[in-house]
Amino acid sequence: MAKKSSNRYVVSILVADRVGILKDITSAVTDMGANIDGISQTVSTGYFTVILTATFTKSLSPKDISDAILHNFAKDEIEIVVRPYEEAAVKRAPVKGNRYAVTVTGKDRPGILKTVTTFLAGKGINIEDWYVEFVGQNVTHIGVISVPKLLDIKQTQEEFQQLLSPLGLDSFIQHENIFRATNEIGSIRSLIKSGR
Repeated sequence: MAKKSSNRYVVSILVADRVGILKDITSAVTDMGANIDGISQTVSTGYFTVILTATFTKSLSPKDISDAILHNFAKDEIEIVVRPYEEAAVKRAPVKGNRYAVTVTGKDRPGILKTVTTFLAGKGINIEDWYVEFVGQNVTHIGVISVPKLLDIKQTQEEFQQLLSPLGLDSFIQHENIFRATNEIGSIRSLIKSGR
């Protein structure tokens, strides 16, 4: 078992979106004497999700932390998981390689994500971020991936396009620097929103 970092925890929360959720979470954590040292939050199809790491000044149990956060929410409003932060586990990089951006666009249909993620996993490619936007019957997937250095990226790009083209989907894998330069964005979500 990986050794936990003393008094540091990972908190993951799922709740139907409303105004003030992040305030309710961060207030509870901060009021317990913690410093929030990492956070990622998004809203997807009306549901708010957040994962954060926090280091507490005193020893607390996961239940203590969970109960304090739950106090700021209505009964049965929120799902929460609290785990000790495991330093050794996160130091192991899943993939040593280069970061690329993936885009997949076309008419939505069941199984697109399964097809894409099965292909990427089969190549030993790690998905770091993924975003999906629906406009009418069309869908746009944009992801950030880590590609192993030994993988032939040109061949991988060709195989990816050959896999998705019969499904009527346009797909690209670009180095993150090229993607950023051509799209002038700071994050993948802003690309979708600015393209509307």
